[in-house]
Amino acid sequence: MRAAAATQASRPHPEHCQLGGLTDCTEPAEIKIADSWGDSAWGCSAHVEEAILNVRSVFIASEELGGLDAYLHRSSQK
Repeated sequence: MRAAAATQASRPHPEHCQLGGLTDCTEPAEIKIADSWGDSAWGCSAHVEEAILNVRSVFIASEELGGLDAYLHRSSQK
């Protein structure tokens, strides 16, 4: 979690956590998470950890891993 927060610190992101639900969370947004449906949000470490543990298919979003881009743009070799 700390490594993800450090990696994402320089990325543009909202000031506050987006994962607080109806009560809103005033903690700083530190980590971006996403799901397999394409939804994503920035959250504080506590809410990100809660989401990762309780919501299926949620993961820490990371541009460094390249996502599907490399797969989609591969050359077809048979």
